[in-house]
Formats: sequence, C-alpha cells, structure tokens
Amino acid sequence: MLSLLLFQRIAELFLIIFMGWLVVKVGILKTEDSRCLSMILLYVITPSVFFNAFQIERTPEVVSMMGFSAILAVTFNAVMLLLARLAAVVFHMDVVEEASSGYPNSGNMAIPLVNAIFGPEWVVFVTLYNMIQNLFVWTHCRMFMSGERKISLKKILWNINIMAILLGAALFFLDIRLPQLLSDTLTSVSSLLGPTAMLIVGMLMADLKLEDLKGYRRIWKPILFRLVVLPLALVFLTRLLHVSSMNPQGETLVLVALIPAFAPAANVVAQFSQIYDLDAKYAGLINAVTMLLCIVTMPLLIAVYQM
Repeated sequence: MLSLLLFQRIAELFLIIFMGWLVVKVGILKTEDSRCLSMILLYVITPSVFFNAFQIERTPEVVSMMGFSAILAVTFNAVMLLLARLAAVVFHMDVVEEASSGYPNSGNMAIPLVNAIFGPEWVVFVTLYNMIQNLFVWTHCRMFMSGERKISLKKILWNINIMAILLGAALFFLDIRLPQLLSDTLTSVSSLLGPTAMLIVGMLMADLKLEDLKGYRRIWKPILFRLVVLPLALVFLTRLLHVSSMNPQGETLVLVALIPAFAPAANVVAQFSQIYDLDAKYAGLINAVTMLLCIVTMPLLIAVYQM
C-alpha cells in the first residue's frame, strides 16, 4: 500500500517536471531562466524547510527519534559511499560515476515525498538525513571531486542551509517556538519545495537529446548502482540487523531514512562537476535519467523492504 502511495506522489512530481519541460519547449521560457528559480530554491525555500522542520514540540520521545534518525543517516551515507568506492574499483568507474552512485538527491526529492506520505511532523527526520548528507557533501564529496585535501569549515558553517538547520535545531532544544504568523509564513514557503525543484528539473531536461545518451555508453553503471544495487544493500542490511526494532517508531523512521537513500543521483554532483572542470554534461545526464527511472525503482524498493 505504501509503495502505491509513493508511486502516486512521485507521479505527481513528474507531472510538474513535465510542466517545466513544456514551458521551455513551447518557447515561453528558456532553460537558462531556471537559474532564477534555482537561486530562490537554494536561498529561500530550502532554508525555510530546514528551519521550519524543527518547529515541533520537544519531548523525550522526539529527541530519541531524532538521535535514532541521525545514526541511520550516518550509517546509510557511510555504507553507500563505501560501496560506491568498491564499485568504482571493480567496475572502473570515474569520479563523476562514483559520486553519482554514492550521493542521492536526499533533499529536493525526498523531503516533499516524506511530507506527502507521512505528514509534516516527519519532515524533521528526513531533514536530519539531508543535514548529515550535506556534511558529507561539503567534506568528502567536495574533496573527492576537486582533488583538494583540505576541509573548509568556514564554507560548511556559512552555507545558508547548514545555518538554517543549526539555528532551527538550537530553537528546538531551547524549546522556543516562532510566533504563529512567522510559522505560517515559513510553512507556506516550505510547501513550494517539491514543485519548484521539479519545475527546475523539467526546464533543464528540455535541452537533453537522445544523441547525448548515445555518447555515454557507460551510463548504465552509475544508474544501476544508484537506483538498484546500493538501495538493495541497505534494505538487506536493515533487515539482517533488525534495525527497525531498535526504536519504538523504528519501522517508520527506517522508511523515512530509506526514501532519500533510494532517490536519484544528487544535483550537487553536476554542480561540483561544473565548478571543478569535470564532465558536467555527463553528471547532468545521470541525474536526469535516474530521475526518470526512479518513478519505477523507488516504489519497488519500498515494496521489497516491506516484504
């Protein structure tokens, strides 16, 4: 039943992707016009989601659930990166392929899905997952793709999304709630995350051509590992270790952590590829194709987990 609901919600997001694709194809907008939406998404909508997610009642149960979610996030990210490294060695994958395999789109794709399926009170737990993945992104991923070996703590802490998470978490632990007007405003802005992110994806996809795929015959490798092999490894691990039994709300919390882990390749891989003169076109193709295929793979993976 949950897999069918997930399929429906993903299908809704894909209809929004189609709208973004259509406005470019009919000439109303250009692909480069998506940059404005991307800036709004990055600097307004996403920080609002992260900050607002922590505006929940602080109880011992919620704190326990957050600790459990954080452990799941660290474990899942570490396992996927280790398996991606192993896959890269065995299957001779390059930097873009390995990063695309190991890093899922845990924010733009997963947060609206968790919100739609489980409700807004569960968004804080997928936000924790995204926060922890962001720490991996701005340390491991950045160093791996740039070739640098120095962690910039300033860049991590001054990232507006990390700041929103830290401030939101501080208010949560201090048990400080926002005034109703401000809370309602942030909730309204937060609801734009899924539609805005999918419109951007659709606008970017409008420039893709079938000929582009023919030039990258190795693309099956990151697609297979991102959407099938690594997610199945996590399913096997969680079932083998009976992870869901470790917390009273463990079954739902594991599902909330698996949804971002099952997501398509992360957008940040394409962004880093541009910055560090790697194959950004290839990274964008991997992101687009995994986005299209996840409408099938994500519900099937949830069904496998629930078997």
